[in-house]
Amino acid sequence: MISSFCPGHVSCVFQPITSFDAMSTGSRGIGIRLNKGATATVEERDDGVVNIYLDGTQAIAHITRMVAETLAPGVGFDIRITNDLPVSQGFGMSAAGAVATALCIAGMTGQSRTAAFSAAHTAEVMGGGGLGDVAAIVAGGDVPVRTVAGLPPFGRVENADFSIENLTLAVIGGELRTDSVLGDPYKLKRVREAATESMDSFLMDPSYENLYDVSNSFSSRSGLESPAIRRGIERLMAKGHRAGMCMLGNSLFTDAPEKDVWAVFGRGHVRTFRCASSRKEIITRRA
Repeated sequence: MISSFCPGHVSCVFQPITSFDAMSTGSRGIGIRLNKGATATVEERDDGVVNIYLDGTQAIAHITRMVAETLAPGVGFDIRITNDLPVSQGFGMSAAGAVATALCIAGMTGQSRTAAFSAAHTAEVMGGGGLGDVAAIVAGGDVPVRTVAGLPPFGRVENADFSIENLTLAVIGGELRTDSVLGDPYKLKRVREAATESMDSFLMDPSYENLYDVSNSFSSRSGLESPAIRRGIERLMAKGHRAGMCMLGNSLFTDAPEKDVWAVFGRGHVRTFRCASSRKEIITRRA
């Protein structure tokens, strides 16, 4: 049995890029690598069956399943993933679970970390998960900036020169499926155009303050933010805080303490998670 913890990731700006090759497919963008994420524990079976449990409940989990089938076809595993944050809310939990699982299986089968990262990235982009989360997570910086789409060395990820010690993630609505946006050509065109402007602006001034500015510009111009997200951002800003939309989710990231977020939305109408940016290495351990 082997386990691995992988950080989550919030995309503040993203620009989907497709290619004939999965390794060059992904997104340009700006994000925050989190100190909360997903822990995978993997144990080999002798019957060739792959069982996956997400937070204690058995699930299909097609992206994680694809990772297992890529790295160890025909081999059975019991895969248990525990998430620190909600899925389908823009926190990179699908990618974190895929990376953590991939590292466990690679460790059990004598394969490299490079092979694990490639399997996780391919599963994400082919399976309809996040297009840039794996590249951002494995790059290792607090604030990864994806300047060329794809998994390095095909893509390129730089690190903005600052960290974020106090961050609150706030979920204010139901799940938002990534494929509901990426599968709409009109929405996709609008997202790409808005991302170009926001990326250019941030690269000219890669600062903490500008991270929030370009995030707000992107979510507004791209048409991705709902009226509830816009009202939430404006209400937090009116209280003297910074806030932006997590891509893609009915969720926000903000520098406001949890108590201030509760005061704005109502304690029973929002789920909050206190965290920070992280550059810690992803490590696997044998149980």
